[in-house]
Amino acid sequence: MPRPALQLLLDRSGRTPGRDLDDDELVELYRWPDDGRPRVRTNFVSSLDGAVQGPDGRSGGLGTPADAHVFALHRALADAVLVGAGTVRQEGYRAIDLQPWQSALRERLGLAPFPALVVVSASAALDPSVATPASGPGGPVVVVTPSGKPRERLAPLREAGVEVLETGGAVELPAVLDALAGRGWSRLLCEGGPRLHRDLLAAGLVDELSLTLAPLVVGGDGARSTSGPALPDLRSFTLAFALHAADGALLTRYTAA
Repeated sequence: MPRPALQLLLDRSGRTPGRDLDDDELVELYRWPDDGRPRVRTNFVSSLDGAVQGPDGRSGGLGTPADAHVFALHRALADAVLVGAGTVRQEGYRAIDLQPWQSALRERLGLAPFPALVVVSASAALDPSVATPASGPGGPVVVVTPSGKPRERLAPLREAGVEVLETGGAVELPAVLDALAGRGWSRLLCEGGPRLHRDLLAAGLVDELSLTLAPLVVGGDGARSTSGPALPDLRSFTLAFALHAADGALLTRYTAA
């Protein structure tokens, strides 16, 4: 299915606004800076009243066709997708598989065939099916968890093909990102959940924040893109660009100030 048209409203890098972007221009807009250092990009969709989950309790209930395309583009450009265990359970995450256009783009850019799925979990209480893609082949799955768990807790994951990375003490996110960068996974896409997003922000590890504003109002007591204690300091971001989709979504990307 063709993606909805995406009109450039604003771009700090100097592209001319007020026109629809073709596929190559959209890729260039979302490509990671090629400066050789590890980066974290977070990606969320939100309703107009700030919810990041639809009535079904899942983020997909808010997504529009344009948001779905950009979500897939983010994955096509990343080395690894970083996600918290709660979101894995809530959203039904599996090893990442790709559509043909995503695979072709990765091949053209010289990336590995699939991005890895990296799950941060204090308990490692995950269904081993996380190692199996929804269809066809998929990328590797790594679970990052503190050491000291019973062997029988981790054995089903390992038998399913999941790599379990034990961190010693508590999970220290800077050390985790260093370890992933050491594997060549420097383009890290965080898709949630809200607590992991909060902890990355608190540690000053978020370089870019992509946010889609869906033209919907949810009401209720829906989750935000962050949860947990207030950040020790306010984090400032600068709007890099904004796109308006034909399906009514507003897609933005912010960079850390």
